[in-house]
Amino acid sequence: MIMKKAFTLMELMLVVVIIGVVYAMALSSMKPPDIKELEAFSLMTLPKYLRNNYALSDAKIVCFSPCGKCGVLVDGQWLEDTIELFSSTDVRSYTLDTEGFANEAQFAPHDIEDAYRQACFILHKNTNGAIDPIVLENEEKFIYYKAAYEEPETFESLGLIQSLYQNELNTIRNSSDI
Repeated sequence: MIMKKAFTLMELMLVVVIIGVVYAMALSSMKPPDIKELEAFSLMTLPKYLRNNYALSDAKIVCFSPCGKCGVLVDGQWLEDTIELFSSTDVRSYTLDTEGFANEAQFAPHDIEDAYRQACFILHKNTNGAIDPIVLENEEKFIYYKAAYEEPETFESLGLIQSLYQNELNTIRNSSDI
């Protein structure tokens, strides 16, 4: 008597489940970045988000007064979705001058939805990937977005950032004197 081997129903079901899982993983890896993903828009990962998603573009995250809703501006075009980065509207931005002192940032109004609105915070990534340095004060902490490719750092006071920046400026000046 010749016995023919065949797959059992359980084996066939297992193969179908495995194929389904592999298919679902492949589909999820091909989706474009979702602008509303909270992890992509934490205050500490903004530079990385801009570099990863808009590598060769001039990209800005622009938050409007009172600081709450923000938009993403890529090569002069607004993306449709808006994001909310701040739980409080008590947000201040500072720039550092050539002596290392912080000055409250003044941003030009931006045209969005056919109206010019005052910005309270702008994080700008240039086409070369460098971030314009800026300090953000939010919920009694200061986030220092350094120039170039350095990761942002959190500080307890604005004075600590000014001291760090002045030390960096002195190091650069002393190395250029040699």
